[in-house]
Amino acid sequence: MNQQHLMSFLLLVLVLASFFHIQPIALGIAFLIIVMPMDNQFAAIKMARMFLFLMVPVVLGLLIGFSNDTYLIFKDFYYFSIPIFFITAGIVLACRLPIEQFLKTLIFAGVVTSIVVTGISVSYMGFGALTDPYSAHYAMGIVGTPGPPVALACLLLTRKFNIRLFTPFWFNILTAINVMGIYMFASRTYLIITLCFLLLMVADRVKRLWIPPVILLVVIAFTLIPFDALKVNSDGTFMGKIMGSFSEVSIGQYTTEQDINMQYRGYESFMALKGYTDGDTPSWIFGGLGKLIDLKTFVRLGEDTDFQYIPVLHNGWLYILVKTGIVGIMAYAVVFLSLIVANWRKYADTQGRPIIRLFAALTVGCIISLLLTNYIVTAFFNVEMSILMVTLGYSYLNFNSLVFRLKEREEAKEAQFADHSFI
Repeated sequence: MNQQHLMSFLLLVLVLASFFHIQPIALGIAFLIIVMPMDNQFAAIKMARMFLFLMVPVVLGLLIGFSNDTYLIFKDFYYFSIPIFFITAGIVLACRLPIEQFLKTLIFAGVVTSIVVTGISVSYMGFGALTDPYSAHYAMGIVGTPGPPVALACLLLTRKFNIRLFTPFWFNILTAINVMGIYMFASRTYLIITLCFLLLMVADRVKRLWIPPVILLVVIAFTLIPFDALKVNSDGTFMGKIMGSFSEVSIGQYTTEQDINMQYRGYESFMALKGYTDGDTPSWIFGGLGKLIDLKTFVRLGEDTDFQYIPVLHNGWLYILVKTGIVGIMAYAVVFLSLIVANWRKYADTQGRPIIRLFAALTVGCIISLLLTNYIVTAFFNVEMSILMVTLGYSYLNFNSLVFRLKEREEAKEAQFADHSFI
């Protein structure tokens, strides 16, 4: 097995490990990808320095929260290191794995996870799972991975830019399998990721740079407002869960035990925000690593286990705010919104090279998916989302390398033209 085949295999295993939420294997593979010897290894790792900026608020939060429980401080430090770790693995992987092989591996990873989730669901509930995948998903507690949405994005974007990876027959088969996988996961989070990429397919016609950030802010603001009109009783189906999504995450001070359990994510977000605003000025600015969120009541969060104080939130933005303050929010906004702006310009450039537009689209799609789902499942700090972060790192390095090479060629042509003109 040569190194390229080994890298493809490791990436596939990483996605499967994240499917079953086996964090040690997923993190171990990412570490192996980073440290395995290769030429210009340090230069590749150095390309991750932009994302290391995200650790600056963590260090500042550590200085404020140094008196908190040591275990909780290390736990927070671990969570904040996850995006840096997987993005760096993707950057290094871009130096180890050719573009075509990487894209095919992502697509095959989507196929494998689609087959696995379908097989598990059918084996557990019979063929009835094919018509009611949400019941199987809920009953079994399948964790999953957004492999099928990312695979579908790779298939559709390569078709959009006339980059041929498969014959039309296999393209249709692989697309159908990954669509089936998205359906069988019955996940609102994966549906959001799928919609992000599908909207991106036509969004390159929109030249105004302010539109994507405004859409992002509108979606977040819409879920922050406690709309009573959107509170519907879930009937236990996937459609019922979708219809009740806004009320479930709507931030509010719920008082009854039933309301707290039905809208727990909104309740924990409210208590986290209240704890943050009740803090002093240094906590507002820098947060505090190791800080616990006081729910003011005991909530059943595990089997036969009640908690009043929790260290982690479902809402990743409030998690960042509580642990690293407004400085942390600003750091994430600066890093990822600047990447969206830079990549959006190249993606919307209809005269640009297809391969550059492809990686610009993947970068924007991964970032927007992470920004939105971070509001629901702390996506930046969740091993389940590792495929998005690895793809982001791989696309980031290739995008910048291709743009740099193209700029060098244009400068060389201009210099050559200038020399001839002088003669």
